[in-house]
Amino acid sequence: MSEPVTTAIETSGGGKAAGLWAIRIGSLMIPLAHAAGQNLVTVLGLRFMTDSLAISAGAAGAIFAFVKIYDGFADPAVGAWSDRAKTPWGRRLPFLFAGGIAMPLGLALLFGAPSFGSILLAQLFVTLALVIHATGYTLLTIPGFAMLVESSSDPRERTRLMAWRTYGNAIGTMLGSTLPAWVLSMTGPTRGGHLGVAMIVGAVVLGATLLAVRLLAGAPRTEAPDQTGVERVNPVRALLRQVALAWRNVPFRTLAIAHVFLLFGTAIGSASLAFYTRVGLEQADTVLGTYFMLATVAMLVSMTGWVWLSNRIGKKSAYITALAIYAVVQLSWLLAGPGEPMTLIAVRGGLSGLSGAGMILCAYSLLSDAVRYDYVTSGQRREGSFAGFTTLFDKLSSAAALAVMGAFLAAMGYAPSASGMAAQQSDSARLAILLCVSVIPAVAMVGAIVTMAFYRLDAATVEAAELQQVNA
Repeated sequence: MSEPVTTAIETSGGGKAAGLWAIRIGSLMIPLAHAAGQNLVTVLGLRFMTDSLAISAGAAGAIFAFVKIYDGFADPAVGAWSDRAKTPWGRRLPFLFAGGIAMPLGLALLFGAPSFGSILLAQLFVTLALVIHATGYTLLTIPGFAMLVESSSDPRERTRLMAWRTYGNAIGTMLGSTLPAWVLSMTGPTRGGHLGVAMIVGAVVLGATLLAVRLLAGAPRTEAPDQTGVERVNPVRALLRQVALAWRNVPFRTLAIAHVFLLFGTAIGSASLAFYTRVGLEQADTVLGTYFMLATVAMLVSMTGWVWLSNRIGKKSAYITALAIYAVVQLSWLLAGPGEPMTLIAVRGGLSGLSGAGMILCAYSLLSDAVRYDYVTSGQRREGSFAGFTTLFDKLSSAAALAVMGAFLAAMGYAPSASGMAAQQSDSARLAILLCVSVIPAVAMVGAIVTMAFYRLDAATVEAAELQQVNA
């Protein structure tokens, strides 16, 4: 039985409907929260473990991979759970609230890890912290994306909402990468400095989540469907059935594969940059923070242009353009080295942010079209499940990226440290860092571009299906 669809002025909870701007700002706050919390870990987590906790690069990468795999397989379960949930707040908001609490807790535990005097205990502790953090991330991202799809039946408005989400992601990225790097440049890369940064970012995550919950309380949403006996008795079978149905959606499947390449490349590119600026460029964390600040500004400034371009040449072509720009930017690090002019670093930061805006906007806007197309052609509401599958692929690709990076650095002789500063590294370790920041991300983007050549769904097809459903 499919669910009743609310209109733009009604909510399933019967409360006062949220205004358009409340929905847009609420849609901005969700990615702001999870991007801030996630980028702090993505940019500094691996380096903190190797250079402050003396955990080897291989072990640190394996821990990240384990947590990402756990988190990835939790995503479809959370998505399906939120699809079926029935609460006074609706299906999604309770998950957002829980995620806004769990993510800051994980940050505080990770970057506040005590000195155990045992590498094994330190590894177990940071694994627990990362599991809590990752659970919070899932609780924020899955329902957040599902709410975007539910909020409007207009593909153009969903693109606008995706732009607002991208603005939020950009601001969150700056708060989770630029701000921590600048703070550490002032306090020094001490454990106390890292904990202070974690507390600041954790407060941002919690505050943004609470504001989003408040603003989206009256947003258009749908009620959970009546569950069949099979779904009540055997949720695992119901989840597997949802996986099979989602995978049969060819546009979604194509986008998911391209997304795997995208996330693999960007995960390695972001994580390795913290190592490369310190070891390869021999620069302080101020440069790292400035790079991400410029990337964020470029992301924000260029967003309107990407919305225009995607409407002009199509989302698919705009997406491929953004992927190509990012690949070229990463390859350009092959020409850099110690004493690199700040002007060239700044140009790379700006172009990285510009391409990042296009990749995020187009990828998720295309995904929202594919999910909406599933609904209008099947009559089934599976937004949460699709969001869960999307992030499952994201997490698995990120897990593979961090595992590969950690193992590669370890194999090439990267030396860990407990001082907060990088140890003296061999030429082979320096080469490994350079390849992680340049060639590997670029190759991953080429893989995404080739995959997108097989994508066929366009906005006109989605609109035609919407019209056919209305007339039926």
